[in-house]
Amino acid sequence: MKIRTMALVSTTLATILPISVHAQTSSAPDFSRSAKERSTDIVVTAQRQAKTARAEEQAAPNVVNIQSAETIAKYPDINAAEALSRIPGVALSIDTAEGRFVNIRGLDGNLNGATFGGVVLLNTQPGGTYFNASGRAVEFDTVPVGAIDRIVVTKTGLPDHDAEGLGGTVELTPRTAIGAKRPFLEVTLGGGVQPLRGHGLYRDEVVFGAPFGGTNAEGNAPFSVVLTQFLYNDRRSFDDLEAAYINDQPATPDKAFDALELRNYNYNRKRFGFSGEFDFTPNDNHRLYARVSIAGYNESVHRLRLEIDGLADGVVVDPANPNGFVVTAASTVKTLRDEDETHRNVVYQIGGEHRFNDIKLDWFGAYSRATYVKHFDYNSNFNGPDRLAVGYDNITNPDFPTFRVLGGASITDSANYSLARITNQIESDRDREWSGAINLSTPLHLLDDDQLKFGAKLRLRRKIAAPQSFRYNYGGPAASLSSFATGAPITDFYGLYAIGQDINASAVRSFLTTTFNPAAPGAATPLFDDSEDVIAGYAQYKAVFGNVSALAGVRVENTHSIYRGTTVVTPAAGADIVTATSQSRSYTNVFPTIQLRYQPIESVIARATWSTGIARPGFFQTINNTQIDVGAGTVSTGNPALKPTYGNNFDLAFEYAPSADTFVSIGLFDKEFQDYIVTRTVRGSFPGITGIATIDTFSNISGAHARGIEVAGSTKFSGLPGLFSGFGIDANGSYVTSAGQIRPGESITLPGTFNYTANGALFYEARGLKLRLAGQYESAVLFGIGGSRATDVFQDKRLTLDFNGSYDVNRHLGLFVNLKNLTDEPLRFYEGSANRPIQREFYDLTFEGGVKLRF
Repeated sequence: MKIRTMALVSTTLATILPISVHAQTSSAPDFSRSAKERSTDIVVTAQRQAKTARAEEQAAPNVVNIQSAETIAKYPDINAAEALSRIPGVALSIDTAEGRFVNIRGLDGNLNGATFGGVVLLNTQPGGTYFNASGRAVEFDTVPVGAIDRIVVTKTGLPDHDAEGLGGTVELTPRTAIGAKRPFLEVTLGGGVQPLRGHGLYRDEVVFGAPFGGTNAEGNAPFSVVLTQFLYNDRRSFDDLEAAYINDQPATPDKAFDALELRNYNYNRKRFGFSGEFDFTPNDNHRLYARVSIAGYNESVHRLRLEIDGLADGVVVDPANPNGFVVTAASTVKTLRDEDETHRNVVYQIGGEHRFNDIKLDWFGAYSRATYVKHFDYNSNFNGPDRLAVGYDNITNPDFPTFRVLGGASITDSANYSLARITNQIESDRDREWSGAINLSTPLHLLDDDQLKFGAKLRLRRKIAAPQSFRYNYGGPAASLSSFATGAPITDFYGLYAIGQDINASAVRSFLTTTFNPAAPGAATPLFDDSEDVIAGYAQYKAVFGNVSALAGVRVENTHSIYRGTTVVTPAAGADIVTATSQSRSYTNVFPTIQLRYQPIESVIARATWSTGIARPGFFQTINNTQIDVGAGTVSTGNPALKPTYGNNFDLAFEYAPSADTFVSIGLFDKEFQDYIVTRTVRGSFPGITGIATIDTFSNISGAHARGIEVAGSTKFSGLPGLFSGFGIDANGSYVTSAGQIRPGESITLPGTFNYTANGALFYEARGLKLRLAGQYESAVLFGIGGSRATDVFQDKRLTLDFNGSYDVNRHLGLFVNLKNLTDEPLRFYEGSANRPIQREFYDLTFEGGVKLRF
């Protein structure tokens, strides 16, 4: 098995503290309403402040966590994924040391929902998602933190929310200038270094906002605008040691390698973000707005790889080392991957909010688009020495196995390698959606404080994945690697290994052009081309009975999908037969909920909720693409008939907050799922194949669950004398257990469920100085399902430590410093047990410093 780079999933939990910020806002908000309702207020007040977020968490009828822009700035996070990882119950998946996907309450990102200003966020690269790889998870690294005012994670959904999200949903609230009394300008300039290779990084961020147009009847400006720009460039390099084991014991000794790969990575990632919002508020009863967000990144990859194969062929225990092995027919390959890709997420939205006496009306229309373009992906393969006698020891130190060539040619000399082939892949994936929603609320006056709310939403989505692959086999005169080699030999791979010279990517491209003269690629046949239209309607009623508030309602969603693809039949003899296919499917789901909130005294809040949600099948699970090999009797196919996974969620939550600076909370949850989706290999009849076929596909299982507990606490020692009053502590953790019949007849943990996660931060905030040392821990997690427990793939436990410090020199100038991954914790995966590592990447720390200007 060849192991590709897999991303880190780190679970972190953080809390929100109230301190002042340099901002001008309007009057205090009405906290008697939910966070969802507050996000659509005509006058948005202080939503960037931590104290506002904290108060909304307490007042919400449901279980939510809200992280303000003020709190986001206290951590060294550069994108929405990393900022989300500071919220209780949220786990982070990283890619090349930067956050990308998030899991919520033990469920991976493909099973959760995400919106930006109420508009559903889309997936850019369906083939790049983790865990069940269904192609729905949102890449939150495409959204810079500077483009959002706050993050809301909803753990018990309301009827006026989209039902999509079994673990929870994420709402990113866009930046706004409503409530500002004067123009403002915020500029962040930063730079740093990644010491592992000495490469630098650069950041600049500009936010401009202003009210204008005089004043309306309430004394506020009728117009406001805010514009943001974000750029973050880094050139991260690291080494990656990967291994594949031969799993045919007792025929071969335990832990014998099949192959060993030494990978040297050099990335150049350029993140970008541009957003803007224009608001017209003629008075406090009416608002019209238009907003746009364009964000993403371009990434180029230069990966040098030395691969040693045949490490299990005729393997015997080394007679001189009982922890070692010896083979006599190993072979080598040296490869270069030269790749460039761009991810982009775009949202355009217009909307309005209106109040007619007691009646409130809000609406929006939007177009969103997510794209992934792989411009090129050249992989050049150079065959090297073979029939090698090799000895290796992967038992004494499994993370850093030793190996030596006992007989044969040098594996680090470029002259011993010759070009075998060059491949290229390009890809153009597009995910777009037109959407619109309308909501109306009015009191019924059945009680002193009640509200009926109802509305509808329409979503029209189309998602296309279109990869193309090209292969150029070289059969001319020997083309030695020496003609393509560049630089001095690499002898410090992990400080332990020598892997020879690097390969010049420009030289390979030039050789490809002059030797093969490849024609420009034509239009690709899509891997899939799917439509998914959702029509939804809801009604909910909220009432207050003394110290008890209750919300009950129901949401109905009808989904109509069309799955387009191809059937490819490989006959026993002759060319493949390709046929276009299309299937449609419709289903309707009902989502009731009851949410109770009890506040006997000001400092105590208790909640009991029952909510429901859905996770629609992934695009790679319903893919209408079938590969039939008649001669082999095998079939690989998606399953357009899959049912969506339906969840019943039960929550109990308690909070005690004796002061504005202190609180403790505990929450219990039980998520019960129907029709959870798993991979299956079955044997049976299949059209076109004589006899019994082996069919790889997807199917629903009757049930699965995720259950757990979350605890959190925060305090600031404001009672201590003098400077010591600035110290404080945030701490939280969770335990989640899950199970489902992922393999036939065997109930195991669901992929992506961390049993234990914890977060702790020691901070100091006083007199313009803010210091925060934050630690995060997650236990090992099931990453990929194998044929048995022995071949399941796990991400290993991980403990990281980050530091953020800032100092406000005055109201216009601030200084900051960030240190990430102080512990140099690796991204490590293993097969079956921890002493069988298959991947480990060490990133070293990242240092950044800079200035923040405010006018």
